[in-house]
Amino acid sequence: MNLVLVGGGEIGAQIAAALHRSHNVTILDLEEGRGEAFEHLDVRFMRGNGADPDDLRSAGADKADAFIACTLNDDINVLACLAGKGIGAKETMAFVTRQRYVDAFRQRGAMESIGLTIDRVLWPQRTLARQIVEIVRVPRALDTASFAGDRVKMVEYRMEEGDPFLEVSLARLKLPEGVLVVGIVREEDFVIPTGENVLHIGDKAVFMGTADGIRRVEGRFAPSRKRQRVSVIGGGNVGFMVAEELLEYGADVTIIEQGEARSEKLAALLPKALVLRGDGTDLELLEQERIEDSDVVVAVTSDDAANLLISLLGKQLGVPKVITRVGYARNRRLFERVGIDAPLTPRTAAVQEVLNWLKLDEVDHLATIEDRAEVMEVTYPRKAKAGKVSELGSPPRSLIGAILRGHRAIVPRGDTTIQPGDHLFLITTPDNVDAVEAWLERHERGSTF
Repeated sequence: MNLVLVGGGEIGAQIAAALHRSHNVTILDLEEGRGEAFEHLDVRFMRGNGADPDDLRSAGADKADAFIACTLNDDINVLACLAGKGIGAKETMAFVTRQRYVDAFRQRGAMESIGLTIDRVLWPQRTLARQIVEIVRVPRALDTASFAGDRVKMVEYRMEEGDPFLEVSLARLKLPEGVLVVGIVREEDFVIPTGENVLHIGDKAVFMGTADGIRRVEGRFAPSRKRQRVSVIGGGNVGFMVAEELLEYGADVTIIEQGEARSEKLAALLPKALVLRGDGTDLELLEQERIEDSDVVVAVTSDDAANLLISLLGKQLGVPKVITRVGYARNRRLFERVGIDAPLTPRTAAVQEVLNWLKLDEVDHLATIEDRAEVMEVTYPRKAKAGKVSELGSPPRSLIGAILRGHRAIVPRGDTTIQPGDHLFLITTPDNVDAVEAWLERHERGSTF
């Protein structure tokens, strides 16, 4: 695949790092100094203007299979995609930060009628808001994900004293039917487990399974469900979208927003929410409003330092779950190290959507786990021989967490048969794509070695 990226910032760097081994990637950016960030990757960096047709042709946009504009400027991204499409790019995607662009290009027919076409407009803030809502809706969960039309699900928990599944080898663990432990996060390490591994207090355990199986796991960690109380700190776009969806879900929502005009607007738009004007980093305010009674605190201001302080105060006050927006991916590990439950970055979530959108070869990148592992969907070759999991094995440093056969989700055991055309959901490391593809090629040739 020939891919052209306009924008060599954090988003462009993450996309390039994920794709450079197997695809031809060109990065176009006005700042020549940004090229240093790509020197360790097998990519081409060019200094140029992403909205200039001549620069785009020099970068190969006219022959691009995919063209992605991911600068921090909405107008440049939209203009770049329109220009790229105009000179011949097959598929185009623009990153935006304002809803008006999303709304404008949602009316695709109207825009095409005047010669303006962008295949996909991606709003990272919206992606982040949806991710937060899904995590809030599952008590105690640190992360959740759904695949294959909700037929395959994944959920992550931090193991605490009194939890099920502790201190027993996975081989002897009595999990609900249709569920596997597919990952263990222990301090800085991600472990792809075998039957010999044991879950300890403090570990983060990742479960994958059928919808019914994961529902039973959720019931083991939170036997009784009640109407949740959620405090959202920060009433910007993300805070508004999170509050709006949680109110529809039936949660009691309090929003703390510092800006006077924004607070008034939120109160008018969300009459069922309690909107307070104040500083979310003010401990006296948090205690006065009894934030400690919240089931979840969501810190989504636009400032990482403020979000970190809000989150630490929430944990100190005893809030069971704290979800935090992290503006820069490089700060995520810091948030984890100080004990924040779910530090989420809008850019990382958006990059994952890009990888899904591209539908690369036989490997689809579906989700990341703690920025340390990936969930991939691969198709077992139609020319390959059927065989049991115990005979065929998994790709190196990987685990088959689920199989989709037609509309049926199967959680594999050693004696489960893999059939040609099955969709396999693999848990593996980000640098292992080549090994996964090699495993598929060997089976297509009829060799398991």
